[in-house]
Amino acid sequence: MDANRAARRTAASLPLDGLAGRLDGGVVAPTEAGYADARRVWNGTVNEYPVAVAYCESIPDVAASVAFAREHGVDVSVRGGGHGVAGSAVASGSLVVDCSRMNWVTVDPDDRTARVGPGATWAEFDRATQSFGLATPGGVVSETGVAGLTLGGGTGYLSPKHGFTADNLRAVDVVTGTGERVTAAADRHDDLFWAARGGGTPGVVTAFEFDLHPLAHDVLYAESWLPADRAPEALREFRAYQETAPDEACVSPYYAFVPETAAFPTDRHGDLALVLAGAYTGDPADGRREFEWLRDRDDAVAETCEAMPYTDLQTMMDDDFPTGRRYYWKSVPVKTLTDDAIETLQDAATATPSPLSTVVVWPMHGAVGRVPADETPLAGRDAGVVLNVEAAWDDPTATSENVRWVRETCDTLRDAAALPGALPNFAGGEDPDAADVYAADADRLRAVRSRYDPDGVFTYERD
Repeated sequence: MDANRAARRTAASLPLDGLAGRLDGGVVAPTEAGYADARRVWNGTVNEYPVAVAYCESIPDVAASVAFAREHGVDVSVRGGGHGVAGSAVASGSLVVDCSRMNWVTVDPDDRTARVGPGATWAEFDRATQSFGLATPGGVVSETGVAGLTLGGGTGYLSPKHGFTADNLRAVDVVTGTGERVTAAADRHDDLFWAARGGGTPGVVTAFEFDLHPLAHDVLYAESWLPADRAPEALREFRAYQETAPDEACVSPYYAFVPETAAFPTDRHGDLALVLAGAYTGDPADGRREFEWLRDRDDAVAETCEAMPYTDLQTMMDDDFPTGRRYYWKSVPVKTLTDDAIETLQDAATATPSPLSTVVVWPMHGAVGRVPADETPLAGRDAGVVLNVEAAWDDPTATSENVRWVRETCDTLRDAAALPGALPNFAGGEDPDAADVYAADADRLRAVRSRYDPDGVFTYERD
């Protein structure tokens, strides 16, 4: 029986009307017209058939949905923004607890904190916090959900200054797998709080509370597009720069193909390039001096350097990651960007089957490395950089070759010089073992899940 027929048959055996009558948001079943859209997420490779989607607008809605799933022996998957590349927000045979309508953000500017609903996106978060000249590290695509990014660790332009997104988490409100409503923080349910800071939660987070940091000025963004044959030398320059890079600087070189737009020379359209991209979150005047080495380069195909509001910086990449495109990403943390790693990246970028794909070198200096390793389940704090291999393609028949390209590249990098673990937000989509992602913390994370979800109500991307 295929997944669609199985979902319909299971849904027919469940009293979904009774659940719908208990929710403000309503329930969409496989036989309803809105089901095709309701089961979709951002990543176009995800094609799952849940038994129903429960749209929750309040904590009682969430609690009722979890109780219904427990009573009827149905697994639960949880959707906030639905932007996670692995697509674990929707699973075949599960009841999707959809929190996308719980997208509120409240800011306390005096306490420098924000409380955020599980359906909020970073665009909504940034607009609210920036209205008070405040911010916290978030993703680099504004449509990303706050919930998914935080529960998977979260890195952004502010991470060298203020750490992972999860490092700025103060507390979470959770409906657990047993149906209990708890608040987890450093001083209560500390094991659940530890898990939430990068390891997910055995439950539905109904509110996040974050620390905020002053950011009431423009930030600087600079980039130079270099021909691919200049990439190895430029990456060695970056490696040297990273040894003393200030916390305000987030330089992340990446391989990409030159867009066919007026901003680039016509004779370079479609060429492979290395982009030296940097955001400076301190005074823009200081940033211009700090980034002299990556701008005004004689070898650049094109370049830009401009100060802008932080909210503009946060939306710059949105058009490059449209909903419905197919994605498959993995990450490899390394202590240093060795010459062998540079050669592997160069070979991989040259051999990518899709011109939409990128290979990103993400910096891990500054505040990320100053948080004690046992405070969160996140691996890679001792890494110099994390290498993200990000396949993107539109042709549904090209899935196998793109997935294979990512896996083979990461296998080569791991064999050479990788550290244990991976960034959870970039763990791939094939449900890797928890030890492959969380390394030595995998057993501790399993223990937290067993305590708060002893019956295994929730599906996990990384069991």
